[in-house]
Amino acid sequence: MPQDRYFSYKKSQIESFLKSEFKRKFRSTAKISIRKRQKFIGEMTRKVSKRFGKDILFLIDFSKQGFCAVVSPVHTESTDKGKLSRSFSHPQVFFTTHCVDRFSERMNAADNVIIQLDAFLSEAILSFGENPGFLTCSDGVFAYEIENERLIIKTFLNFDLLSDDQIKQFYGSDMISMLPHEYTTENISGADFKIEDEQSFP
Repeated sequence: MPQDRYFSYKKSQIESFLKSEFKRKFRSTAKISIRKRQKFIGEMTRKVSKRFGKDILFLIDFSKQGFCAVVSPVHTESTDKGKLSRSFSHPQVFFTTHCVDRFSERMNAADNVIIQLDAFLSEAILSFGENPGFLTCSDGVFAYEIENERLIIKTFLNFDLLSDDQIKQFYGSDMISMLPHEYTTENISGADFKIEDEQSFP
């Protein structure tokens, strides 16, 4: 399959890049401290995202024999909705290119976008069925549609883009625990809006 060959080629490129960076950074075979490992992983996440794209999952293993990387480019396919990128942790979930681009811009994501989308979506899936066509997490709302038993995530609206009416719709009394702390207040007089009108009973 051509796509599999492309994945293999891209994987070998990334592994070669990571190994050369590892050799350049750690010239000796001495034990590498946890702090240096974390710093290296952070640097490589930024560099790989910038050089090869924000849709790469890779794991770095600091073994006794040296360095070992496991790389998995995200599975993509072309459709009438454009290129779809499959979730790493949710097999039936696909993100449109539009969703990946908007999430990257709106959340100022510089590293692996698919991994970050997966983390947000894990929370958002709990709201499935609350608002047809939308999934809600504490940082915003995903617009989706179901096609051929797959969940296609069309775009992401971060919290700042939502109107007061949308906030009331998506973060009603059932979803109040998902509101960011800066949008809540202990005293009703300090609120910019109320989730729902208080009802007075005789």
